[in-house]
Amino acid sequence: MVTDRTQIYIVGGGIAGLSAAVFAVRDGGVEGKNIHILEELKVLGGALDARWDRNKRYSMRGARLINEKAYECYFDMLSAIPCLADQGRMERSKKEDNQLQNQGPWRSVKDEIFEFNKTHKLNTVTRLVGKEGARIDHTKLGLTHIDRIAIIALISIFERAIDGKRIDEYFRSSFFKTNFWHLFASMFGFEPWHSLIECKRYMQRFFHEAGNISTLKGGWNTPYNNYESIVMPIERWLTNQGVDIQTGVKVTDVDFRSSGTETSVRNLHWLKDGNKGHIVVNPHDCVFITIGSKVADSRTGSMKKAPGLIRDKRDGGWSLWEKMAGKVPGMGNPEAFNSHVDRTKWAVFTITTKGPLLAERIRKYSRVEVQGQQHILSCIDSNWGLGLHVPFQPHFRNQTPDTTVMLGYGLYGNREGNYVKKTMTESTGEDLLTELVCHLGFGKDLDRIKEVTVSIPTTLPYATSQFSPRKISDRPRVVPEGSTNLALLGQFVEIPGDCVFLVDYSTRSAQIGVYELLNVRKKVTPVYTGTRNPIQWASALRVSLQ
Repeated sequence: MVTDRTQIYIVGGGIAGLSAAVFAVRDGGVEGKNIHILEELKVLGGALDARWDRNKRYSMRGARLINEKAYECYFDMLSAIPCLADQGRMERSKKEDNQLQNQGPWRSVKDEIFEFNKTHKLNTVTRLVGKEGARIDHTKLGLTHIDRIAIIALISIFERAIDGKRIDEYFRSSFFKTNFWHLFASMFGFEPWHSLIECKRYMQRFFHEAGNISTLKGGWNTPYNNYESIVMPIERWLTNQGVDIQTGVKVTDVDFRSSGTETSVRNLHWLKDGNKGHIVVNPHDCVFITIGSKVADSRTGSMKKAPGLIRDKRDGGWSLWEKMAGKVPGMGNPEAFNSHVDRTKWAVFTITTKGPLLAERIRKYSRVEVQGQQHILSCIDSNWGLGLHVPFQPHFRNQTPDTTVMLGYGLYGNREGNYVKKTMTESTGEDLLTELVCHLGFGKDLDRIKEVTVSIPTTLPYATSQFSPRKISDRPRVVPEGSTNLALLGQFVEIPGDCVFLVDYSTRSAQIGVYELLNVRKKVTPVYTGTRNPIQWASALRVSLQ
């Protein structure tokens, strides 16, 4: 039961932890001053990050599309957060006369996203890239009758029947050469050795978008990068609510108190600037811990320097979950996700280019009116499985009009490039840019493109660790059985029927944890799937025959 003495301790300031704080204030009735966010890094946001230097060279560790129906929990949380512009207006008005007068209603971050996507719509014309820039007809999916039957069967099968299986243990080898697989894999980040359960969940969850798999018309974007559009307004709102946000604090261990069938958190041990301490967790307090990390041990390089690949978990992003799993039952199995770096690693590279040379070449090649309408270009003959995410511009608030920012990535980091004879993780930013430009067929302009372009590479050893083949028991429940005051959050908890690798998943884990521990009398936002809609089945079957 929540009282005025209840303290909420949130370990991890990514989207899961931030969402937990929002739900605790809005729905749990907890005062902001009683909520404490402990984040190891100096900045909040986790994987939703974005950085820039004095020369406005940008760097991101990821980019993502969102979807109106599939992200209902995410939008529910964002509906509570005023957009940055309106927060500033409200703060100025309050400072001037201590009340809002004639200011009109404020717009939420959700409102801002919905308004943006009314005018910024995706309409992919060129999606798949062949050798040296050859365009592939992506409207022809290339599925056989056996492939279609296999997909339908996978959607319908019980998960316990495929527990621990990989995608390539289910589909025939020819399936992975179809345009359907190229579109599906490049959109969500799947590789043939990933979990079949996760693949099944994505096919169910995004079944309503089957008709848009070629055009991406159902994909939405935030007005700017996720850090500026999502993280900054949430942080500002939480601060205004009085939430205690502490960065540079690493929670190193958890002490438990067990009594019969119940388990409670007793202490949180922390480390900051070389100093150690602990927090006594009282019986009426609650603890929310984000477990695992897809961006742990990530490293950033430069145009002339490869970022390197960290394999020894030296940053400790997984250690807290490992310690908890070793102390009490029901905490899952982190080893299933963090012990296969060569199968979970990614390399991404943020491209900042000035002038029209590269940006206009890509726009004209994509056959779109506005940069960003195509969103993804996938090079299907690339040994690296290269993809290019081209967002609507500007992607950063301080971006100059003559600058374009894009994000490149590769699905298969262990192979040598077609043009650069290195693996992706061995490559510099210049190497990665060279490989991409040559695949797009712009090789003759490579030297000129390099003169006006900066490519910043980043390696992420655990980028796709959520998709690792796993048993159902490897993921713990949000509130482990017998837990009285602990909820686990993020991409590595088990939410039946939902899809990891989505910000909606992390948000829903926070909603489940807050509602259960704080006894909130509201229903958790349900997981949407179009598989119950016969119209969606008709649309999917029609598309599959192309």
